[in-house]
Amino acid sequence: MRISPNEYRIMELLWNEGRPLTRAELLRGTEGRDWNPASIHLILNSMISKGVIRVSDETKKYGRTYETSYTREEYAKEALRNLFPDSSDKEIFVKVMDAFVLKNGKPSKRALNDVQKYLEEKSK
Repeated sequence: MRISPNEYRIMELLWNEGRPLTRAELLRGTEGRDWNPASIHLILNSMISKGVIRVSDETKKYGRTYETSYTREEYAKEALRNLFPDSSDKEIFVKVMDAFVLKNGKPSKRALNDVQKYLEEKSK
């Protein structure tokens, strides 16, 4: 799934708030951007069609509220799968760990220790 920078900004607002938001709340959260109600409507509809957000409630009092379909972690995982389409999850994990652990072509001992501790915690 590919989303635009504007769509990602909306995802960040929803993740940071941790609850469904109305279109008006999303507009307030994007102050400083040149968005109007019509443009955010188009962005939201695009995001719904891509499946990254969904309408969580539709009432007469508040109108529609929107929520993400993915957690940050799920979105990151899906983005990595799209970045490495021919790789298994294990291969992607190793590539990402290499990117974080290697410094100047050599593994950082501290980073290796951190990864080892993390994996040990997860295996318990």
